[in-house]
Amino acid sequence: MKRILIGHPLDRHKELEDILCSLSAKYSLVIKDYDYEWLKSNIHKFDIIVPSLKVIIDDEIIKKAENLRLIFTPTTGRDHIRIKRSEKNVQVLTLNDYKEEITSVSSTAELAFSLVLSLSRKMLLAHDDVVKAGRWQRNDFLGKELNNKVMGIVGMGRLGRKIADYSQAFGMRVVYWDKAECEKWERIEQLDELLSHSDFIITSIALNDQTHQLINMSNVNSIKKGAVLVNISRGKVIEEEALCFGLQEGVLSGVGVDVLELELENYKESPLYKYARENPKANVIITPHIGGATIDAWKKVFTLVFENFLEEGL
Repeated sequence: MKRILIGHPLDRHKELEDILCSLSAKYSLVIKDYDYEWLKSNIHKFDIIVPSLKVIIDDEIIKKAENLRLIFTPTTGRDHIRIKRSEKNVQVLTLNDYKEEITSVSSTAELAFSLVLSLSRKMLLAHDDVVKAGRWQRNDFLGKELNNKVMGIVGMGRLGRKIADYSQAFGMRVVYWDKAECEKWERIEQLDELLSHSDFIITSIALNDQTHQLINMSNVNSIKKGAVLVNISRGKVIEEEALCFGLQEGVLSGVGVDVLELELENYKESPLYKYARENPKANVIITPHIGGATIDAWKKVFTLVFENFLEEGL
């Protein structure tokens, strides 16, 4: 019987029992929150891995993967899979290989917009002031409305289009920067122009050599003064030192991220994490890569992943 390593706690949720039950009839399942050293020592035992987002799979891991034939990551990004070369026949699949099937998955786009709403109204700061400080001072948390503001979206893919629809529902003007065109929304050719015109900026673009540190110290001053920035891409799409500078100088009035620049290496060394710890009254929200972590999304995505195993006879 082939063995599958699953780096996600699917067994904690009753809603996912049926999925695991059908899979366990054909495969031996190991569900574990592993670390790098454990994976390196045990990878040889598995034919298939559905990897955790917290641990990098590199050439050192693959060298030990005697029986591994497939890595199927239930994500669109794959920066946690860093295989430069492999003599072994290991296939890597991501959700980008199933773009039509994941069209209805909206969890990450919804998180992005919830960060926009929370930051625009300083909700986390207000909550902490009430609950932790025991104060009731509404005038300390003056926010801004979304209506008639400009939403600038960096990356008009599946998530970008959903965010654009949400923005329109709030009465916002939507502009975007992307090499691909989307006729429904206004395309801006230069990134700096989008940054300078947008009241809210959401990065939802794939990480690659061209988008690495796309927003950085060279263009942070192009951002419209008082703008809010949200990143749901990958951490390395943004140079976090630039975000910290923008917050310090008042260029940015709020920052929300679901990822960190050094998330896979050591998240505590990420500049934005350090800044938020040192400046607890800053309008900053950091979530631990929870964009796709909803029961609804997991049911859709893992059903897709496991049905692929069964149908292909992997």
